[in-house]
Amino acid sequence: MLDIYAKMCGRFHCFKAVKAALEVKTIIHFKEVSPVSSRRTPAQVHSSFYRIVQNMSSNPESFVINPKADFTRRRICTFENTVLNILTMESHSLKRELFEFYRFRSKHLPTKSAFVQARGKLNTQPLWHLFHSFNHCFPFQKTFKGLHLLGVDGTDSNIPADDDDTDSFIPYNSNNGGYYQNHTVAIYDLLEKRYLDAVIQPRGKLDEQDACVQLVDRNPLVGDSLYIMDRGFYGFNLIAHIMNQSQFFLIRIKDIKTSNSSFKHIVMPDAEEFCIPIELILSRGRRKQDQRPNTRFLPSNRKFDFIPKGDTESKYKLAFRLIKIKIGEGKFEFLITNLPDSKIPLDELKSLYNLRWKIETSFLFLKYGIAMNYFHSVRRDFIRQEILAKLILSNYISLMISCVPPIQNNSQFTHAVSVSDAIYKCRLYMLAPMSNTAFLHLLSRDTVPIRPNRTYKRKMQSQVLKSFQNRT
Repeated sequence: MLDIYAKMCGRFHCFKAVKAALEVKTIIHFKEVSPVSSRRTPAQVHSSFYRIVQNMSSNPESFVINPKADFTRRRICTFENTVLNILTMESHSLKRELFEFYRFRSKHLPTKSAFVQARGKLNTQPLWHLFHSFNHCFPFQKTFKGLHLLGVDGTDSNIPADDDDTDSFIPYNSNNGGYYQNHTVAIYDLLEKRYLDAVIQPRGKLDEQDACVQLVDRNPLVGDSLYIMDRGFYGFNLIAHIMNQSQFFLIRIKDIKTSNSSFKHIVMPDAEEFCIPIELILSRGRRKQDQRPNTRFLPSNRKFDFIPKGDTESKYKLAFRLIKIKIGEGKFEFLITNLPDSKIPLDELKSLYNLRWKIETSFLFLKYGIAMNYFHSVRRDFIRQEILAKLILSNYISLMISCVPPIQNNSQFTHAVSVSDAIYKCRLYMLAPMSNTAFLHLLSRDTVPIRPNRTYKRKMQSQVLKSFQNRT
């Protein structure tokens, strides 16, 4: 059975350009990370996943546009088949995607039109329900010193042009044409290597801070969370929401010497590295007696949910630590956090912020390994379906990889399952499961060494829209 599946896997396209996930230099001792109580099996993961899909299929009324008519007749494109087909689509043409899927599920192959009509019956709920229900089946258990380490970041997806979609349109600087994008802001558990939640926005209406506020306010995790974010997320409203939830943040900010820095009036120690307490008083009023160095006046149009617009009397206090760290000769970064000094020392804060890079790596595999750059429709609701499907598939793959026991070899490096090679194997397993032993052996055949001290210069280059995958 294993040989049959190994040959079958060789027929599937696999993204090979990036073989190993980027690993950041860290001094965190992961013996302090709480372990998972018992190792799960691929069959447990798959059965939990499939049970959710079947329950949705048995009661589709909440997940379709027209409950009295949609998916009430026997068709090849059933509710279950339609959802699973969206989840397993790759970068091929729609016709080939249907063939690859239905050769496991049915003797008959539906037309492209039939499939498009079937997915058009779905409302916005089924994939969100599947995403959250699947996460609920496997709680996020790994913590560092009692903290869930949550990376927050956003990524753009180029989407097909639609003249009626002005929200996603981004004009060129020359004002001669433009392009269309969606922006996905996601929370990624850096220890579990799974997505916790996401917000999908049209690029023209981008507001990463507001998206992150939504994610913070609906965080389902029990216990303390540490949100690790880049400087694009720094804002008083977001910080206040995190602190109001009694949670923690670690955010990189821009150089405090810039003219519009919130900390330019604060006296800083003359040292290469420091950690000092900061207390800011926020107000919408501009009375003379309130004009102290630590007071920050909010413009009337600035969104701050804890002081209503027009309220010039109320004040709001923010207390946190400002940290300056050295990252190279003459190079420094600034971080802010509300973590107590006794809980996480300075050296560990550096390493914790470095862990944020794992969400960048996860986006790399989402877009180029799981094919989130390829869409099979111009319709905006279909595109959102496919983006969310990739997040679900990514979590499915991470859970499957977590089933593999520690890999033993004679190399000087620790080895881990190759994520890029696991992608197409997990897609196959989702449609045609095999025994636990056979699948675990198949996953562990392709491994990559983990080199903790490797660093790469980030390559920034423009990306073009991939051709329609629904036309051939």
